[in-house]
Amino acid sequence: MTESNEVVRIAALSELIAWAARRERLSEDRADAVAAAWRTGTRNVAELARLARVSRDTVYADLAARAIDIGSREQVISGPQKGRGIPLTGDAVRTVARIADAVALPAFTHDPDDPLVRATLAASRALETVADVLEPPSDQGPGWTPRETLPSLADEGEKLAHHSRRALAALAEPAELAASSDSYRQAVLHTGRHAVADGASITLTLPTGEPITLQVGRDETGWTRLTSDSPLVVDGADSLDHLEAQAALQTLARIATRHLTEAALAEHRKDAQPGTCPRTRTLDAG
Repeated sequence: MTESNEVVRIAALSELIAWAARRERLSEDRADAVAAAWRTGTRNVAELARLARVSRDTVYADLAARAIDIGSREQVISGPQKGRGIPLTGDAVRTVARIADAVALPAFTHDPDDPLVRATLAASRALETVADVLEPPSDQGPGWTPRETLPSLADEGEKLAHHSRRALAALAEPAELAASSDSYRQAVLHTGRHAVADGASITLTLPTGEPITLQVGRDETGWTRLTSDSPLVVDGADSLDHLEAQAALQTLARIATRHLTEAALAEHRKDAQPGTCPRTRTLDAG
């Protein structure tokens, strides 16, 4: 067997082992879900089997694995009190993360550059990080405090936003994206409580150590303009540039708004923003 074939064989076996591990985790998650449904009042095995898309024997096995005696009539229906909800827990989020991971990883192997696949993977990683923030692992050494893991959550959020914009940039026409940005600008200003960033001047330090200045702004249609006096910068923006530049300007505007005095703001407006259609309702004359 050649070395390349051996690499392929090991990769295939690794995927098989990972699939088995995912199936085992999902079976455990299913048993938890079946038990939770039973304890909260769903006592029909056929209905549980239909909803879980498994056999009745599997439901019986899941209930038995969770120490539920289906022959007992004294089991009290349990569950959170109405309206109070339940607190977020690491175990609950980790369960969702495992399910997301079981979907994201095979899709990533199939098409690692698909923006929606990458967004799904980032969402999966973000859920895993939330679980670590809520309940830091105790068996993996130092470095797992919330202060150390929350930056990773922010990073995964940035990846999710980036790949979502990649997907949008591939689908929407530039004129549509420009109009959407212009509409967002008008809507934010219309509230009277938030400023908008129409442009920014950025000082860049290049890898060569040379500083240059880049101007980010909008043209009359709402499309992003990137300009510089430096010959090292190529003017113009594509759809992804536009979406990410506008997102960056929105972030800068939110920061700036937090530092404005009340004199810079206006009364909160409740009338319809410019360019929106009024809501109408047709009543039956009869």
